[in-house]
Amino acid sequence: MRMCDNTPRTYIAGTGMITAIGADTLCTAAAINAEYSGYSASGYSNHTGQAITMANVPDNVFSLFPEGIDGGDDYSDHADRTIKMSLLAIKEALTVPAACQTLPRLIPLVLVMPEPHASVDDIDHSLLIKNLIEYGGLPISAECVTRTHTGRAGGIQGLDWAFRYLHELEYDYVLVGGSECYLNHPRLDTLDAAQRLLAPGVMDGFVPGEGAGFLLLTRHPHYASNAHNHIVALHPPGISEEPGHLLDDSDQPYRGDGLDLAFKQALKGHSAAGIQRIYASLNGEHYWAKECGVALLRNRAHFLEPISIEHPADCYGDLGTATGPILIGLAAQHLLTKQQGPATHLVYSSSDGPTRAAVRLEKIAYPATTPG
Repeated sequence: MRMCDNTPRTYIAGTGMITAIGADTLCTAAAINAEYSGYSASGYSNHTGQAITMANVPDNVFSLFPEGIDGGDDYSDHADRTIKMSLLAIKEALTVPAACQTLPRLIPLVLVMPEPHASVDDIDHSLLIKNLIEYGGLPISAECVTRTHTGRAGGIQGLDWAFRYLHELEYDYVLVGGSECYLNHPRLDTLDAAQRLLAPGVMDGFVPGEGAGFLLLTRHPHYASNAHNHIVALHPPGISEEPGHLLDDSDQPYRGDGLDLAFKQALKGHSAAGIQRIYASLNGEHYWAKECGVALLRNRAHFLEPISIEHPADCYGDLGTATGPILIGLAAQHLLTKQQGPATHLVYSSSDGPTRAAVRLEKIAYPATTPG
């Protein structure tokens, strides 16, 4: 689904996240600013017997939950942690003053799920949604849940659906986000077989992270999070595909064309060279650097020099399905608390598969001088 160029802007009403380095948005942002790392040797080993480096949420966070989480017929620690992190992040996203006063009884949810893989069983999304509604008591409509199974890029790709819910179906709010936990032997075994996990002796691997990120979005600027008479608007996302992706069924050359096109779509209508900060899904693997360089070079007219590229996976690991919402949340936090005056950031995320997605965030004065 593509949105037309004159799609009204969407505004950030609330953000919620939990990572290995922070229990919420403010703590995570502060830890990143302090260059704090959540990396540690895990209890999982690779095929050579070396400990895999991971960045996991502390276990005591999950022990704080009272009884009541429905683990389903086939309970797993992986699913339990995924559900509990979702609950924490969504509750934070909803606890903003405007939302507390104006939230309707039910709101839609765009849920980001991992990319399908033959050797890995996906978490039961119906079990996740059931816990969010019945255990968490969250105002989510089970009939208005849209799932995107594109992993790392899904949070930005899911903004397409968010724009539709808000501007075509005229909902006041929509939630977008995902929760990621790599504590799953088949998934780690698959990544280890491809030598993609960071461990002693592995020079080109990434650190599996753990966390959840959710955005509460609105079509009303007066419902948006406001700091010093400024709010953050999201423009329609740019979404494309890279033929030379990492999944097994791709035999096409990797040129970086997919991310370049996603940049071009996200930057459509932005004529000034005013972007000085990019939030990227770069996770430490060399593969991703090429497409970043290609996209920057081909779209350099939009960027100021020197350009700052933020890749917080250096602190909290690769967050998979939670990547896009957390990057957007961090970019919005920077715009509202660190950036002086109106400004624009670009956020992008790339999946192992073909999906590439980017979105432009704009800090604007409110009351706005143009219709929202």
